[in-house]
Amino acid sequence: MADSDNTTPLSFVTRRLLMTQIVTVAGLWPFGAGARENISVKGRQDDPALRLCENWHEVHRSTLELCRQQQQLETYLVKAIGFPCAKMQLPGGGEKTVHSVESLDEFYSPEYEVAWGRAFSELEAHQTRWDAADAEIGFSRTDELIQRSEAAERALLDDLPLFPACSVEGVLAKLSVILRYGEHWEDPDDFPWYHIRSVLDDLARYHHIDPVTILGSRAQRSIGVQRDALANR
Repeated sequence: MADSDNTTPLSFVTRRLLMTQIVTVAGLWPFGAGARENISVKGRQDDPALRLCENWHEVHRSTLELCRQQQQLETYLVKAIGFPCAKMQLPGGGEKTVHSVESLDEFYSPEYEVAWGRAFSELEAHQTRWDAADAEIGFSRTDELIQRSEAAERALLDDLPLFPACSVEGVLAKLSVILRYGEHWEDPDDFPWYHIRSVLDDLARYHHIDPVTILGSRAQRSIGVQRDALANR
């Protein structure tokens, strides 16, 4: 039997990168629970950058929760239905497993039209079963919600340079958002993420601030969600 075509459509790929590369900056701070707090409630209320960062963390928390939900739904679909696929009989008795019509089209020729049509029907039937189960459990609907949540994250991130920080806490909050977002997509030990983390450490240490206490309770829950995800990796 020939090697299988392991290429699956993009709609089948969840945001595993987002889940597997979560790095919790808060877990790296050199402060314990008893660290001295130096936060003014009035300062938080008057710092628009800090409020924007709190909103970003809240939206980010929602994105992570949706990603976990989508991953669970995809796992169910794969176990119950399997990724849509079909086997195309090849000349000489071999066969090729394909996961999309585009992949199947590569093997089309008039002399193998019967075998191609049989594989097309198999793939179509498998896709129909997948779509029916998807509609029942909401896998694709969750994907749409993730895209909206990610768009909201990016919009807030785009606004970040437009909101000057009015406090050290606001500066730390802005850097933590930049760091957390960047580390999702790149190696956290690469430049500039490792260096940004060191600047955060320096600022927090110099001003005797525990960064975990900077943000509001909702944003702190977002950090906690990421810490749990990192611990369970």
